Amino acid sequence: MKKMAIINGGELLTSIINYFRGMVDITAVGSADDNVIKSNKFDLIIINGSVSDIDKEIFKENIAIRLQPSLLPAFDVKEPVKNAFLAGVKVSGVTVCRLDKEGQNDKIIAQFPVLIDYNTHFDEFAENMRKTEEMFYPIVIKQLLENKPFSFSCIMGSGCNGDCGSCKS
Repeated sequence: MKKMAIINGGELLTSIINYFRGMVDITAVGSADDNVIKSNKFDLIIINGSVSDIDKEIFKENIAIRLQPSLLPAFDVKEPVKNAFLAGVKVSGVTVCRLDKEGQNDKIIAQFPVLIDYNTHFDEFAENMRKTEEMFYPIVIKQLLENKPFSFSCIMGSGCNGDCGSCKS
């Protein structure tokens, strides 16, 4: 069984655990619990949000990704949803990116948009972002654990499934 660790899972933790129940061994920790990560071998480490409080040593030994409620590189800040809304953007969204050996954003693996109409209230936008995260992140994580590239067909239900070997992740 594959093993993954989630650091600072927050509200997303429940949806990820429910999605992978019985399929993946999940360890959830806060950023202060670095020893749990260092003393175990994981197939994937998932960081929800900032990496600033996380010991950079764990990035040298593990494959790590970051979940970010913004379309990186935009709004790579402490409150990205609030900042995007206040900036008046019309398209925001969520990003999954790989982290390098120093814990810095590396390659963007997948992004999914959330539209903001002229009459969208902040609470509605925040809820749309939350729902998008709950839908999108588990699908991308599953593709990573299966060593398949992300494709929008994973969400739309058609097209390339990553099995042909011609895609580059």
